[in-house]
Amino acid sequence: MPKSIIPVVNRQKDTKIEIRRVRIDDISAIAEIEKKSYPEPWSQNLFERELQIKFSNFFAAIKDCEIIGYVCFWTVSDEGQITNITVKEKFRRKGIGSRLMKYIMDISYAKKIKKMFLEVRAQNYPASKFYEKFGFKKIGLRKKYYSNTDDAVVMAKTL
Repeated sequence: MPKSIIPVVNRQKDTKIEIRRVRIDDISAIAEIEKKSYPEPWSQNLFERELQIKFSNFFAAIKDCEIIGYVCFWTVSDEGQITNITVKEKFRRKGIGSRLMKYIMDISYAKKIKKMFLEVRAQNYPASKFYEKFGFKKIGLRKKYYSNTDDAVVMAKTL
């Protein structure tokens, strides 16, 4: 698929948020947000590896030169898998996560993705509601998926 079809920058004048592909020099800030957001955060090495994976799509939301959120999803054939979407704590509940989600949905449509998947901690009700807002439905449960203690709810959306 030609790269010109896939949007790389998304600016809206009213909020001055830029969404662009993650670069290697973004990784330490992303890893710091991750560490403050999850009990079992991805390591800096895992984020660096995402930049090398051909089927990985990794984007950051930036405001005033500060990374305030990020999203990573994989595309294989006609399926997508959201692996991570996180917003820095002080910017949560301000629409940043929704903007990231809409952004990757646009890319998924451009890539002719037919179905998107994700896993979310069973106890993470706010995240589950967020995904449901975008049309994701619960399709399964992975017992003890997170460190052999927490279950994961598998969610999917047909595009």
